Amino acid sequence: MGAYVGTTALKDGKGIMTNYRYIDGASVQPSDAEVAKLRAVD
Repeated sequence: MGAYVGTTALKDGKGIMTNYRYIDGASVQPSDAEVAKLRAVD
């Protein structure tokens, strides 16, 4: 799952998103190994 990231603005009194792009969640999600290291129990 990804997200659209951009700048918000007003147009005709309503919010719009400008200069946006889609960021694929897989490109920013940590690897399984990194998650396991962060969740390690002492």
